[in-house]
Amino acid sequence: MLFPLIFALVGLLLFVLIGYNIIQQYKQKIEAEKRIAISKQRAVITEVDELLLNATRMPFSKSLLLILQHRIRNALLLMIQSSPNSVPIRDHLKNTDAQIQQVRNNYTPPDESIFRAPENDKEALQLLQVTKKIRAVLRSEHAKGKINTEIFVAEDHRLEIMQLKINLENGIKRIFEAKLAKQFGSANQMINKLLKILVSITDKDSYLEKKQAQLTSIKNEIKTYLVKTSDKELKALQEKEKEKKDDLDVLFQDKKKW
Repeated sequence: MLFPLIFALVGLLLFVLIGYNIIQQYKQKIEAEKRIAISKQRAVITEVDELLLNATRMPFSKSLLLILQHRIRNALLLMIQSSPNSVPIRDHLKNTDAQIQQVRNNYTPPDESIFRAPENDKEALQLLQVTKKIRAVLRSEHAKGKINTEIFVAEDHRLEIMQLKINLENGIKRIFEAKLAKQFGSANQMINKLLKILVSITDKDSYLEKKQAQLTSIKNEIKTYLVKTSDKELKALQEKEKEKKDDLDVLFQDKKKW
């Protein structure tokens, strides 16, 4: 009678231990999933914060700022679902809501036609990377239904124009370098490419209008220089031929009889 009771108790203990281990493993799995989810949303917030740092380097519209701030807010809400008792996350959400309200009420977007050109190739590359990342964020938010199609199209077009302005500055810099090196064929090729793009844009701002006029002026300047150079070379060749002819005339002129 004693042995069956002992076996029963041992079996019950094993059952309890196995059940406890299963519960612990399940809890660990849930905690791991929570950490992964929170880590993923923190990465989203970090990326958006880095993009927002460029608001002083390139013009951000009110709509774009609100889209980025709401992306942070949505990430925080997902983090709260995973960690509802986290005070830092709730404080971050409160601060984000205040920033959103501040943008809605007080933000004045900069003049789109005012563009601060990159100081060097490194800065230009950084700005291009920023605009590409923001466009990727816009596509993501639009795909999730967070922003409507009209706002998406307008903001994506603005960023496309921003990329064009950065590339324009780089292109004009290289055109001047080619012009200085008297590589007029390369310079003309780059000018024609940029002008073709600019002509196709129907809603150019004053900055793009100015750049189009500048490129046309450089193109005409190169053309005038090449015509003058060609005329000078032709004139020099004609004079050389004339001198050669005069020398032959002297050589073969009739000899005087003494």
